[in-house]
Amino acid sequence: MDSEEKNLACRAVLAMAVFLLPAAGAAGEQGPLTLVPASAEPSLLAEFLTAGTFRERLSRFPRSFVPTLTPAPASFSSFHSLWFSPPKSLVPNPPAASIYPEFPPESVPAPLTAAPGPTPGDTLLPENATYYRAPADLILPDERLTDGAFRELLSHYLPSFGGNPAQILDDFKFQQVGDGWDGINAERAYARGLSGRGVRIGIVDTGVDILHPEFAGRVQRTGTFIVRKIPTAAYSGEAFPQNLPEAFSGCQEEGAECRVFEIDADGDRALIERYAHRIIESERRFPDEYNTWFIRDLSRDADGWHAFPGQYGDVKTGIFLGGSRPSPEHGTAVASVAAGWRYGIAPGATIRPLLQAEFRSIHFAGYAYLTGDDASKAQAYRDFLSHSDIINYSVGSIGQDWHFTNEAFYKRDFPAYWAAFTQRDAREKTIIVWAVGNRARDRPDPDAALPAREPVVRGHYLAVAAARYGEIAGYSNRCGPLPGDWNPQAHGRHYCLTAPALLRVAYPNFNPETDPDDADVSFHQQSGGTSLAAPIVAGGIALVMERFRGQLSNREVALRVVNTANNTGIYADAAIYGAGLLDLDAATAPVGEVSTGTTSLQAGLHRTRLATPPAWGRVGRHLAGREVAGFDEWNAPFWQPAASLFATVPAPQAILPMPGWDEGFEQRALLSHLRWFGASGEGRKDRGLRMTLWGDNVHAAGFRADFSGRGFAAETDYHAFGFSGELMERLRLGVIVETQTNQGARPAGAFGAAANSKLVWVAREHAWPLSFASGVALRLDYLLAAGQPEYARGAMFNATGSLYSAASLALEHRGSATRTRLSIGQPLRAESGRGTLRYAVGRDRAGNWRYEQARFALRPETREVRFQLRHDRPLFKGQLAVELSYAHNADHIPGQHRAQAGLGYRLSW
Repeated sequence: MDSEEKNLACRAVLAMAVFLLPAAGAAGEQGPLTLVPASAEPSLLAEFLTAGTFRERLSRFPRSFVPTLTPAPASFSSFHSLWFSPPKSLVPNPPAASIYPEFPPESVPAPLTAAPGPTPGDTLLPENATYYRAPADLILPDERLTDGAFRELLSHYLPSFGGNPAQILDDFKFQQVGDGWDGINAERAYARGLSGRGVRIGIVDTGVDILHPEFAGRVQRTGTFIVRKIPTAAYSGEAFPQNLPEAFSGCQEEGAECRVFEIDADGDRALIERYAHRIIESERRFPDEYNTWFIRDLSRDADGWHAFPGQYGDVKTGIFLGGSRPSPEHGTAVASVAAGWRYGIAPGATIRPLLQAEFRSIHFAGYAYLTGDDASKAQAYRDFLSHSDIINYSVGSIGQDWHFTNEAFYKRDFPAYWAAFTQRDAREKTIIVWAVGNRARDRPDPDAALPAREPVVRGHYLAVAAARYGEIAGYSNRCGPLPGDWNPQAHGRHYCLTAPALLRVAYPNFNPETDPDDADVSFHQQSGGTSLAAPIVAGGIALVMERFRGQLSNREVALRVVNTANNTGIYADAAIYGAGLLDLDAATAPVGEVSTGTTSLQAGLHRTRLATPPAWGRVGRHLAGREVAGFDEWNAPFWQPAASLFATVPAPQAILPMPGWDEGFEQRALLSHLRWFGASGEGRKDRGLRMTLWGDNVHAAGFRADFSGRGFAAETDYHAFGFSGELMERLRLGVIVETQTNQGARPAGAFGAAANSKLVWVAREHAWPLSFASGVALRLDYLLAAGQPEYARGAMFNATGSLYSAASLALEHRGSATRTRLSIGQPLRAESGRGTLRYAVGRDRAGNWRYEQARFALRPETREVRFQLRHDRPLFKGQLAVELSYAHNADHIPGQHRAQAGLGYRLSW
């Protein structure tokens, strides 16, 4: 065995001995590591040995890696994470330089000033404490980023945001998360411009480091729980005064920092939370294991004490009914997966930290600051829900079932609270996302499995199982079977789905002053567990909510995420994977055809187009900034710029003149898709063949004139008929009737299948022979017309009648058999008239479409000026015609130009 193989074997033995995760060499951590074992399952080793290439997995470990087995810290509940945590007693190697440039620091509130001493009260006060008074003004910086700051940060962490999915996969963000997001197609959601901005995700956990740069500018300060109320009564209502002395015990130790921040809040929890945010932000840290901080509500005396979670967690205070003070470590990691700038699936979402221990106080009768009566508990929980769109619970319920060891008790003795908890009567239901648990069982933990027992929560209450390398993780509970009364039409495929859970996460921002060895503010590692699968789904839901601009109900959003999950291949096993693997591409893409229109006429959005006549110019300019909504088969809205539904019918890209037939002014001034011909009146039959090249199509039509002194127009594609004749010398009257188009422009889709139109005009011709040049004349022609379009009844667009104008000034030379003409003119142009667009702009949360109208003038913003040169002459046994033209502001559109050339030949026999 060579040295390389020996080294590999040694590392394999060490890895297997402590049930290592295959993520140990995570980016940025190079020193010795302390292994914290999960409360997990015996199959973890087997999973490690079988998933992927064993040699490749082991190669991730540093050669100097020496694992140290350390007991997991006490925890309030059964958390589902498998961690590699850096030892705080050892000095790590300097962190690798960040691939992200520095950003200016956030504004910091001024430090609080210590008060002379405590305010007297009836209860025992901690000794050796420093006391502070709340400032009269508790105004905090705006919790929302400005648009500019948000775009700057987003583009910083996701440079290709809104671009090509393949480019996004090469971004720093995806390099950081590694393979953890494989299969959920997050890059396609980002390519659609989604970040979760404006969506509020509640993180019920051990606390969140609100100072961490992962959450800069996106921490909600209202409706949060970041401090824990110290309980003063047991469930039976008996007081246990030992709680306060026990809470103050940390202040007695030598060298301990004990702070008491006083405020007269009159029991206003929101004010106390605002004060807590102010303290954390001005101090720029949480208390560490050597420090204890309190908020004292002077109006409540013994019942007014609140404690801050510690940075690392410890067992000194004994105030959390489990012997341990929560640490933001787990909650920060969970929040970073849901909404971190660098690691979060929804980097634009707002997080709402909710201390799990404080959340529990809502649920136990007679506990904490609540009065304990049913109505108060119900209102407290409704208030709790009202500040979040999504609430993530990466917490367990084995052995500490918050509700379900006493489920019958709540239903019997606290029916109003149970109704609030299940959101039975809520018009809009907050989406609940719960980790299934890390027990490798065949069904979720009891809290996560509530929809299997309680029909009223179905549709908005989801459970999430964990996948590793695309397959169910060995430690993860499975989604389990559905109950017999499950209705897929109403409740979705399943209440459970699967998401990746081997992810890179952020840890609390260790304070560089008190912890100089842990001063890397971007401290991160790779971790796993259903604790991390749940926030992947919570963040994914935030992307879906943003995609539909808050117009889908929360229930519709949850069902869409469930019903678009990938349930093919191995994910078809619903007992394991539930609805399948989260798919953010499918969840944010249309399901089936997207339709739009009015209440009377609807059609596919991709087929809905309105071609408008050149005489109207660029109609779409009036619709800048407006969007037309279409709706997929599940009535979800999708938007398209309104201007993109309009197109001007261009003049033919090649004009082929008809030799020997004097086209007259109508041909040059009126509809370019029609040709006008005059009969010779000499009794002979003129035969000719015309071919017109127009775009990608070739049209051919044969004509013969039989009416002396009159003309007619015909065109094979657009059922049109027209004639003109002289009323008196040089004064002509004409009319065109179209049965499928308006001046050659055809509607489609929700604009209707066809449009009829009529155009009536009078034209005046003037000719002045020039005496100084034989056969040369100056010609002036002008035309006034009135047109009336008729669109389908109930269509999205309609228009009034319009007046039109056209004019031409030409210098013409006629020889015995030749003719040459140089002209400058303006083709047909609308001078009046109005169009009305009635279009869907979205829907309300009940599913009803909402409409708006846009009214605009049909008069173009500029005029086309057309220059033409034409020459006719005999050739062989026929006649040749050549025509050159150039249009400035073609089709009356500013800056659009068009040059054309035409060549025609007519053979007579």
